[in-house]
Amino acid sequence: STLTQLRTSHIGLNAHLYRTRTIDSPLCRSCGVPETVTHFIMSCRRYSSARNALRNAVRSNLRSLKQLLAVGSPHIAATLKFVRATKRLLH
Repeated sequence: STLTQLRTSHIGLNAHLYRTRTIDSPLCRSCGVPETVTHFIMSCRRYSSARNALRNAVRSNLRSLKQLLAVGSPHIAATLKFVRATKRLLH
């Protein structure tokens, strides 16, 4: 599932695709830093409006990825909604 992939970083973001030798660069096309799960959810400027919606949904500042993805987290649905809204991981 997408949630498991986010938790394990085995997901179609550039950092993982580079590790699996699928693409030539691990860098985010918008920011020039490795496109990890943390970067994608917490800081990528390309998804700032979707992230603002996520912040509003969880009613707090986004302090950590663990806060959003931990087992039993009340924020999982909002985080998955963020992922869908970005359209970055369309299959």
